[in-house]
This record gives sequence, C-alpha cells and structure tokens, in this order.
Amino acid sequence: MIQPFLKPMLPSLSNELPEGDHWVYEVKYDGFRCLLYWDHSNVIMTSRNGHPLHGIFPEIADHLKSIEHRVKHMFPLLLDGELCLLENENKADFEHIQKRGRLKQPDKIAQASKDNPSSYCAFDLLAGKGEYIYRRGFLERKENLQRLLQLAGVQVNIILPESRLNFIPFTSARSEITKRVQGDKSEGIVAKSLSSRWTPGLRTNEWIKVKNLKFHPFIVLGYDTENGFFHVGVMNEGTIEFVGLFSHGISSQEKEALIQIIKKNMISRKGTLIMIEPSICVELSYLELYKNQLRQPRFVSFRFDTSWEECTWESLQKNK
Repeated sequence: MIQPFLKPMLPSLSNELPEGDHWVYEVKYDGFRCLLYWDHSNVIMTSRNGHPLHGIFPEIADHLKSIEHRVKHMFPLLLDGELCLLENENKADFEHIQKRGRLKQPDKIAQASKDNPSSYCAFDLLAGKGEYIYRRGFLERKENLQRLLQLAGVQVNIILPESRLNFIPFTSARSEITKRVQGDKSEGIVAKSLSSRWTPGLRTNEWIKVKNLKFHPFIVLGYDTENGFFHVGVMNEGTIEFVGLFSHGISSQEKEALIQIIKKNMISRKGTLIMIEPSICVELSYLELYKNQLRQPRFVSFRFDTSWEECTWESLQKNK
C-alpha cells in the first residue's frame, strides 16, 4: 500500500558542481519541498517535516482534480517536487511563498490562491499504479514522471509560472544551466547522478546542491557571547543599519582572533551582546536579502583592504 508521505531524500551541499558523464543538472527552486500523493479521492501535499500543505495551497489540489481523468489509470501516485510561487522559468519568489505558508484563515487562503497562485514543480516520481518505484534508477523515474505529466497535459519542455503543475527537466549542459541560474538569480542548481536511487530520509552525495550565492563586505558590529553569532551591518545615509548575523564558515582560529579584538575594543554591552565601533570588515556570502536581512550568511574572509565606510546599503542593493 502506498503511503501519502515518505521522509524526503536530501542533497548534500557543495561549493562546486560535480562533472562527468553520469551527472545531470536541475534548477533548484526556492519554495517548499513537497511530496504529493494523488489518488481517486485525495490530493495530499506534505512538507519535508511532515506538515500538511494542501489546505494552504488549495489551487494545486483543485487543478489536479480537474485533470485526474487523464491519469487516473496511474493512481495512486506519489510525486516529489517543490511548491513555488514562480517569477519566471528559473526563479521562485521566497518571500511570497513564506507569506502564503503562514496563512491560517480560510477566506485569506482562498483569496491568496486566486491573487497569487502557486505551482507544483515536480522533479521525481516515487510511486505509480500503486507500486513504489523509488529504488529504480534516477533516469527511469524521471522518464516515467515525464510521460505521466505529458498525459496530464503539462508542457514538459518549459516551466510556466502560470501553470499549477510543472515538470523540472534536467540537462547535461553544465555551463548553460549555470549561466541561466546566475542570469535569473535563481536559488541554485542540483546535480544528480543518473544511477541514483531515492532513499527516504537520506542526505546523499548522489545529489549535490550548489547555491547561487552573492558576496559583499559588511561591518562587524558586535558579538553575542551566549549564542556565538557575530552581528554585521552596513552604512545607510550616515547611520549604521543592522542586516544580519553569522557564525558559519569562520575557522576556530579566525573566530577566536575576532572575539579577542571585539572584547578589547568594546564600547558597550547589552546583556550578552558586546558592541564595538565600526572598524572591521568581513566578506560574507549569502543567498539574498529577505525583509532587509541576510539569508544564510556565511563568513568568507576578512576584508583588510576595505574601509568600513565603503560597506553601504546602496552597494548592497546593487548586489541583488
């Protein structure tokens, strides 16, 4: 019997895409990872943490019910994919999918599903005709998914933002997809081994995720002795504006040296937060600005060549 939910298989994070004849590449969309179960009576959408999503995004279930006559001979089905609000064929809107995901009231959910409808972007088929196929090779699963979605009326050669159901294709053209992802400022790329099996709950090296990161210098503002995070900011029209925290990427030696500098140059303390005058600049990588805060910032290097006055809000905005 097919279960509506399996704990998703996850990619490993890397700084570089793997190369070789057995690797192919897919665009990584910035949304909610979602397993979709579909049979004669149900459309059940579940997040990677096991939370139901079909009640928050009813436009997907409504659309699938309207086309189920085309594929009902394949029921029950279990698909893996990303629930997105698409800006274009390569980029999803993180901020708006987050807002949609927080809605609770039925009337607001119904209105949002009309005003700002989402799209289910499928990239894997885990079960069909009541049989699990996730232990078969990636290429076979992908071909089965493509045939299924073609039967459902999906244009499998292109991602359509206005479509409630999309097929995420793969390519072996590494440089071409990299150029597209960088040009459209997408979240990143997932490389997949053609022979990879889908294993529930596994973080695998047969799927490799590379984020499309941005880089910028920031002013170190302070250090929180309780949680170990450094605070950073930029200059904005003569004042310092806080934009985020970081703790990842910095070596233990670099971290200890920075802590000692901050302690020696402390100008104030608010609880566990030690504050310093602007003087030290660091290069951070990050995914994007979300509500004027850095998403997933990570230490890259100290920027001794950069004056803190050069770390500005204006230059950060140009880096979008």
